[in-house]
Amino acid sequence: MRERIVFQEDDRIAVIAPHPDDECLGAAAALILAPERTDIYVLTDGSHGNPELSTEEEARIRRAQFEAEMEEVKPRAWEWLGYEDTTLSKHPDAADGIDFTRYTKIFLPWNKSPHPDHRAAALICCKAIRRQKAQAECFMYEISTPFYRPTHCIDITEYTESKRRLIRFHADQSEQEEISLSMNLLRGSQMLSDPKCKYAECYLKVEARKIAYNPDLIAKLYTLREDPMLEASLEEKGIRIKRVMPPDFMKVYRFISDNFADSWADEAYAAMMRGVCYVAVRDGKMLAFGCAGSFAPDYAGPGGTIPEARGMGINTVIVQKSFRYLKEQGFQYAVNGSVSPEAQKIVEKIVDVVVVENSEDAYWNLLRRKKRYHEDKSKSIDYHSYI
Repeated sequence: MRERIVFQEDDRIAVIAPHPDDECLGAAAALILAPERTDIYVLTDGSHGNPELSTEEEARIRRAQFEAEMEEVKPRAWEWLGYEDTTLSKHPDAADGIDFTRYTKIFLPWNKSPHPDHRAAALICCKAIRRQKAQAECFMYEISTPFYRPTHCIDITEYTESKRRLIRFHADQSEQEEISLSMNLLRGSQMLSDPKCKYAECYLKVEARKIAYNPDLIAKLYTLREDPMLEASLEEKGIRIKRVMPPDFMKVYRFISDNFADSWADEAYAAMMRGVCYVAVRDGKMLAFGCAGSFAPDYAGPGGTIPEARGMGINTVIVQKSFRYLKEQGFQYAVNGSVSPEAQKIVEKIVDVVVVENSEDAYWNLLRRKKRYHEDKSKSIDYHSYI
């Protein structure tokens, strides 16, 4: 049975919205039941929400719609952070200005949502919550994709019209009302212990410190297990793994910055200068990258694959090559910093590892001291073209 969320008189509530409408799609209960105790933070400008309009015009419309909604809700406070829509993963410090220690309940987007801004917002906020040692209860909300196992719920049967009214402020996003209320209707039908519940918002209670924490790994290079057939299978598909040479440094830098994060591009550039960086290329287009020797000579990573090229083993081949390079440099161990659970599974297939617990602070300090090698963000170079 899912536990009911009850808003207490002494609650201070924060709702994190990646886009201007997520707050009423996924966490409308807080806006309707406890607006005077709720602060709302909108992280992006929503400028990519309507492909028929320019990003500038769409951003203006989305903000006006959100402000009209806030006039209706009258929350305790709201803040528009205004990062560009779809780029949130490039701003790991986006939530650092939010004082999460003030809150008793925090509502966040689902960290496994299909939308990259939702995932980025959850991770960014959870890391800030962890660094601030905030003690709030944290609940992730769903919008169009259901949780596997929701832990908490709020019966909104009496408030569905109020929720519809809030969603309709965002007329720009015409399908969202039907999608959101259909999800709530589905959740209400699952409330078998309460037949009077027709509509419900469901949530997933999480520990922010666990969501935010990716441990370092010590890779035992002397246990390196390579699969040469995997690279051969990629070549049969027209995918080549190439070491980046100096004439292409900036193309690769921009590819990483535009598809992953500025900080990863900075790290990769350092690796190009004193270590090694590999890219996967098919038909002149870059699909993935991975490197070694970024922060220190024995560092492996970062690396990443664009979404449409995942699941083919590209990252595995690049990690194999990066570890082979470090081993040939004389290292018996390599450090993989802040490794995601998905990446950890790949690394563990290639080498034996030691997981370094509570290592985030050390890695974060290195990130804060990182040197930006290039500030030029010009788009004049076609970074997708790589011959």
